Amino acid sequence: MSRTRGTGDPLMLTGRKYRLDLTPDQAEFAERIGGACRSVWNTGLEQRRAYRLHGAFIGYHEQARQLVDAKTEFPWLAEVPGHCLQQTLIDLDRACAKHGTWRVRWKTKIKNSPAFRFPKAGKSRSNA
Repeated sequence: MSRTRGTGDPLMLTGRKYRLDLTPDQAEFAERIGGACRSVWNTGLEQRRAYRLHGAFIGYHEQARQLVDAKTEFPWLAEVPGHCLQQTLIDLDRACAKHGTWRVRWKTKIKNSPAFRFPKAGKSRSNA
């Protein structure tokens, strides 16, 4: 997929998807990551909607700061690579900016398969 900037210079957007052959332990860890990301998405969306109802705004930076505190309060969040959770908040921020807070959908276990991204490959744990 390629796009052009206003100057006519091509801007190449690249991404890769991989089908992984995971061990049972790795698959279970991936499920936990996906579940935590879904929880962060839904909590972040709920928080944004509550703020909107009160005429206020909360964005990525404040939610990312609050995520640090949440990881100390909820150990299951601390088990998940932080950059995956931060990427989830970035994706939520983009979705809300593009579609509006009230049109963004909740992530459900039934309709949405566990999904997450490692935005910086160098940060992933090799033994997990």
